[in-house]
Amino acid sequence: LKLARGMANLVNPWLTVLVVAVLSGLLTYIANVTLRDYAAKAPGGPLTARNKNGILKVEAWNYLVSVCSQSFVLPTIWVAAFLNRPANWWFQGEHDLACACFSGWVIGYYIQDCKFNWADNSPLIVLHHLGSILLVLCAFGSSGWLGLSITMGFTYEVGSLLCGLVDLNMAPRSSGPIAMLVTTILGMSFVIHGMVVSPPPDAAGWAAGVVAGFGGLARIQQSCAYLAEAKSE
Repeated sequence: LKLARGMANLVNPWLTVLVVAVLSGLLTYIANVTLRDYAAKAPGGPLTARNKNGILKVEAWNYLVSVCSQSFVLPTIWVAAFLNRPANWWFQGEHDLACACFSGWVIGYYIQDCKFNWADNSPLIVLHHLGSILLVLCAFGSSGWLGLSITMGFTYEVGSLLCGLVDLNMAPRSSGPIAMLVTTILGMSFVIHGMVVSPPPDAAGWAAGVVAGFGGLARIQQSCAYLAEAKSE
């Protein structure tokens, strides 16, 4: 981990984000194509199973890449960032390798998802992906709030992970919307606390805070809609 942090000083932060975004996009796109093709060759198999009591109710292979990303890749990067955090990491921080990798991975994943699922994604999902990319770019472009931003993003992803696990029939139906609602409120509380205690130091930070706020409100509305559906079923 110390080596990883030292490596960050040798690389342009934005170049690192770009490289990781390209790798993330390629890896997740190839994985999705492979899973889709394999599932098509084995109809009736576990990859084509649908949870009729789930949230999105699509075939299981659709969730594997996102669940792996949210349950392994992003937590690993966040732990690396936390263990190597500098002084006042939460409100200031440094553009280290872990922060760049987290940002690049999220950007690459959302770009490939827009491309891979373009025909199936609703306008709201595409808007969510574009908003998330904008949020990451603003947060990384700020000279402050790096620890807060990466933790907020990770917290949001935990809620999304539970929704994916619901559709994989690995968690109760109501746990997904509830987790999404709780993690969204928690992530927004980080932003509100930051606005009060240590406001963003620049325009990029303020933009990240505003986008996170509107995105959080949209997530809360969607969580409540999912929860209402669960209660009606």
